[in-house]
Amino acid sequence: SIKIIGEETDNNAQGYFVYDSKKAGARTISHLRFGPRPIHSPYLIQSATFIAVHQFDFLSRYNVLESAAPGASLLLNSPYPVEQVWSKLPRAVQQALAARAIKLFVIDADSVARDAGMGSRINTVMQVCFYALSGVLPRDEAIAKIKEAIQKTYKKRGEAVIRQNYAAVDAALANLHRVDIPANPVMDGAQASPVVPIQAPSFVQSVTARMIAGEGDLLPVSALPVDGTYPSATAQWERRNLADDVPIWDPSICIQCGKCVLVCPHAVIRAKVFEPAALAGAPETFKSADARWKEMQGEKYALQVSVEDCTGCALCVEACPVKNKSDTSRRAINMAPQRPVREAERANWEYFLTLPDTPIHDSKKIGANLNFNSVKNVQLLRPLFEFSGACLGCGETPYLKLLSQLYGDRSVIANATGCSSIYGGNLPTTPWAVNAQGRGPAWSNSLFEDNAEFGLGMRLAIDTQQKHAQQLTRALRESIGAELSDALVNADQSSEAGVV
Repeated sequence: SIKIIGEETDNNAQGYFVYDSKKAGARTISHLRFGPRPIHSPYLIQSATFIAVHQFDFLSRYNVLESAAPGASLLLNSPYPVEQVWSKLPRAVQQALAARAIKLFVIDADSVARDAGMGSRINTVMQVCFYALSGVLPRDEAIAKIKEAIQKTYKKRGEAVIRQNYAAVDAALANLHRVDIPANPVMDGAQASPVVPIQAPSFVQSVTARMIAGEGDLLPVSALPVDGTYPSATAQWERRNLADDVPIWDPSICIQCGKCVLVCPHAVIRAKVFEPAALAGAPETFKSADARWKEMQGEKYALQVSVEDCTGCALCVEACPVKNKSDTSRRAINMAPQRPVREAERANWEYFLTLPDTPIHDSKKIGANLNFNSVKNVQLLRPLFEFSGACLGCGETPYLKLLSQLYGDRSVIANATGCSSIYGGNLPTTPWAVNAQGRGPAWSNSLFEDNAEFGLGMRLAIDTQQKHAQQLTRALRESIGAELSDALVNADQSSEAGVV
């Protein structure tokens, strides 16, 4: 749009963008200014005459109309029929629309893009609607310019891709509708949900939540940690609801191989084995099956998805080796629309988290005799790397997740700058998590290309601290007793079993 306006009209144009560095489902705010007069400096638009919202759920997560001028136009990508849109809007959005006489236009851009064979790419659809509503160019001329831009952009991708984009352009206007807002509308939308769940820690409530809501610039310096450290295990509170479709488990044909758990880039698919008695408190929609382990006969198995953290990459479906004999297009895990199952699966996930984790070393618990040298067994270990901001379908994060399962809170990570530092330690949340005892991996990022030296420094510091502790223990041998002193000094801390 910036190119078309700046190059094909007499207007000057400027694009200025506000975005975070999350790679999956991040919010980008594009500030587009244009007009006949020269634009001498960049600044954020404070009074917008046109606002487009490409994800419906952003309405309940952000104040998207904060900068809307009276009489502005709002273009909304909505999954709901035009006659249902008003009732689905959050109450705060309804009030803002009515108070400022904002004109509301909706389109189900996702359906238009899918029908045109473009999958989830809605940019072309929304661009057509922008030109149709903004009046920057005459409609026919704008569409011609868009198609020229498509030809230039996608000519290396082949004629099929160009035709798909052309089809989306032609279908967009037919599916664009205005929602008439009555003079005295009924404000029946839902009240805004808290940015983070009420059970989140106080720091997350007071600091992290403000950043998630896009209000981080309003935080005083005094609210931030004085030493630069941030609490772990905060990504679990973000609940971004990115995916239109999420995996749903079919326990009737699942062989419990764990491949879907292994490949999930965001650790949203988990598995546990537990005693049948635990199902007494389970929600009605919670699914389980008899565990298929010779070491755990008589126990129950559950595969659970955190649908609010899923990115919809569908790698789990591709990895599933099982096919339904009555319908070979379906597997033991299948993609289905997220919205209809969101509330039920949220309750199922919260219950699932209350079930005991499978221990690596604890003879008194279920699974204590397992060897964690196979995918089938490793799937039962709790990951301490979860819900990162990595790209959907990321090929790196499953390995980090596996590392966190095998080595847990004993891990000390010296992270080189790159993708792993962005999805691993990006504010406002971190995916490095903690176990039931509140312990997890220690993580730090080296900005420069000295990661090996950075990690060596960590290792030397740990070794030095251990030697100092042993020296103090020997010096206090007479005070604390020879038996205890010798046991502490000579304890084998080289393995998980020794630490435990």
